[in-house]
Amino acid sequence: MSSWKSTVSLTLLEAAAGGGRSAPTVVESVQVTEHDGDWAVHVGNVSKAVRGHMTSMRPDSVVVRRADQARQTRNSDGPKLRLMIEGGIIAASLDATGEVQVLTGQECAKACSTIKDDLDARAGRMVPNGYAEAAAAALAALA
Repeated sequence: MSSWKSTVSLTLLEAAAGGGRSAPTVVESVQVTEHDGDWAVHVGNVSKAVRGHMTSMRPDSVVVRRADQARQTRNSDGPKLRLMIEGGIIAASLDATGEVQVLTGQECAKACSTIKDDLDARAGRMVPNGYAEAAAAALAALA
């Protein structure tokens, strides 16, 4: 999120057949970008776009990776808008499946029995640039 431009990354993974130790397959990765200055329009457009992608992806479960706690709190508009967008993503996800979790990067790593840096690195090797955090959340959903 920067200067009223937000980007949401979605990654759909398919578990390995038979649940073996082989890596999941990346089915689809997309980004939703919005840059409207009106908060309601901005959040609404992101939510609609995510809902559309969720409808076509048809996930069994969703993990929304929320931002980790900032070391220093800020009272600027960026974090406020990010929280509103996360809410829109959660609502859109709930329309696609009843299996929705909201986890931090640390919680995603814990679900995968690893540490955040290792999970993000593993996810980054699976998908192109910009999708590592989304892929890490998808790995947590499969865990």
